[in-house]
Amino acid sequence: MLIDTISLELFRNTDSWKGHGDIFLHDRFWMLRKFNIRGREFLFSTQPYLLQEKRVVWVKKGWASYLFNLMEYRFVEGDLVVFYGDTLVEKKGNSDDFEFDAFRYDGIVDDVPTPQVKPSADTGEEAEESVSFIRLHIPEEQRAIVNQYFSLLWDIVHQTPIPQESATQIVCSLLYYARQQYGQAEIARPVTRSQDILQRFISLVSKYADRERKIPFYADKLCVAPHYLSTLIKQTSGRTVMDWINQTAVKAVKVWLAYSDETAIQISERMHFSCPASLTKFFKRATGMTPGQYRAEVKGGGIQS
Repeated sequence: MLIDTISLELFRNTDSWKGHGDIFLHDRFWMLRKFNIRGREFLFSTQPYLLQEKRVVWVKKGWASYLFNLMEYRFVEGDLVVFYGDTLVEKKGNSDDFEFDAFRYDGIVDDVPTPQVKPSADTGEEAEESVSFIRLHIPEEQRAIVNQYFSLLWDIVHQTPIPQESATQIVCSLLYYARQQYGQAEIARPVTRSQDILQRFISLVSKYADRERKIPFYADKLCVAPHYLSTLIKQTSGRTVMDWINQTAVKAVKVWLAYSDETAIQISERMHFSCPASLTKFFKRATGMTPGQYRAEVKGGGIQS
């Protein structure tokens, strides 16, 4: 089982975080207002983190740069990010004035439909896929709406006892608002066939690379020939299919080494390696370290770059 480092920090070290903004904690639910991470080296750069909880983040000031599922995003004032499921996150950097509001919503509601990625008509693919997160840039004239959602939820959860149904309705309304905005943005955004396949390929890799590391698997999912997929991904992204798959798999191993107590045997079984020796060979070829060496370094706080 993975340890959720962010929630663990907030609940176990609450006092040390109070100087970074307003914090509300209750059972599994937490909410942050006007929050910053200035002066705190939290979540080391280049150490991936699997975000499993469902969260909403609203950027109020400054900027931050993160890799989400291997793709880099720069977040600025007015960006609304909703996390629906497992998302591989890596910190790159942030401005000194970076400030945000955020809350965990699976402690309140679990049944809001997740946006779907629809395949383009010429890929031949029929099934839609759920996205793990969406990122929206809210126009300045609409930001008061999002601010009002956060303010109202903050006031509601501070009532005693917490009116659970009211909190649930506020969260659901915000999530449906974000889903509608995302749908409109997708309709307005022109995407070429190559870009469409690349985006869908990366989405599939982020979902399956911990257990599927063969090109035909992804080509079959995308209804294209393996050679065509290899050529298209290389031309569109500048990286090979195996680069994407192997880098994602390595990051998945890093996550389990850093945030769980599973043994190398358990991790190799989880990730469908033939044996622990195969996992060690794969990991050392990519990082120059054995899984045991990496775990000792990261748990000792030695890996930051």
